[in-house]
Amino acid sequence: MTGNSSGAVSNGNPILTAMQGWQPARVLMAANRLDVFTIIGEGRLSAEEVAERCQSYPRSMSLLLNACVALKFLQNEGGLYSNSPDAIELLIRGKPTYMGDMIAHGEDTMQTWMNLEEAVRINRAVVDREGHAFTSDFLRNLVRGMHNRAMATGEVVAEALDLSGRRQLFDAGGGPGTYSVFLAKKYPLLKAIVFDLPPVIEIAKEVIASFDMQDRITTRVGNYFEDDFGQSNDVVLLSAILHQMGPENCKLLLRKAYDSLVSGGIAVVSENFVSTDGTSPVSAALFSLNMLVHTGEGQSRSAEEVIDWMREIGFVDPFVKSLSERMSLVIGTRP
Repeated sequence: MTGNSSGAVSNGNPILTAMQGWQPARVLMAANRLDVFTIIGEGRLSAEEVAERCQSYPRSMSLLLNACVALKFLQNEGGLYSNSPDAIELLIRGKPTYMGDMIAHGEDTMQTWMNLEEAVRINRAVVDREGHAFTSDFLRNLVRGMHNRAMATGEVVAEALDLSGRRQLFDAGGGPGTYSVFLAKKYPLLKAIVFDLPPVIEIAKEVIASFDMQDRITTRVGNYFEDDFGQSNDVVLLSAILHQMGPENCKLLLRKAYDSLVSGGIAVVSENFVSTDGTSPVSAALFSLNMLVHTGEGQSRSAEEVIDWMREIGFVDPFVKSLSERMSLVIGTRP
């Protein structure tokens, strides 16, 4: 007999809410992997029609679709299922607001999270990064998930950064290069270099080409621990990078950024910063554990840590610019 965990009503109790939290996530992940939301699109289909297109069974598909209705991912009228307004915006493949790759990456990481207690016990990652993180499916979901997120926040970042008159941006560990695209579109004089590992750069090239920005955004293959950041940069962007590593490597990358900048150039660190006591926001506190299980030494960083490191290296007047609860910038200038 299985435990009836769904019988406990949380009523706002954080323990009971957490106990039930994995089930809605798994429903969303399963429906996303089966491509249910894209198959339904902006139309209305029966469970039999969805099952046929998913190569599934009507009975089991109806159970999944009904759970999606209960969770408000889908709607049901007269036995026909349609996407909710949020699902139309976020879960239909091909839309610029699509978040399905990010959901797929979340699914990829779940197995690693099953070993969280071991990571806490040994204070190390519980995944072979070389053998796991760079398998083609995992890597593609990760980098495309970064693209999903940047598509939702790129315009906000471009509006927040005044890059008027600046001509060269170095996007260190730039992943899909999406932020470089938004910044180059905002500032016509700006050219960008997206720098990352070889398999990541292949995905970045796809993204850059999809925006027809190859004349303004180039790529460079390398390893940010081993290679320099070039010279004559007006801006170095370190977006969602420092949380992956320990303090010494954080300072190493900030030093490389400093050394590559012209006088008056700026380094921009973009992160979901955590409070100095490590407890808020919830997303950053949880992400520290994500970095523990996947990298060992990584964790969410506080803005105050980054500011102190920048000052130690020689940046002047570093400051925080908050964009949302989940995203802020720390900006420092090379004198």
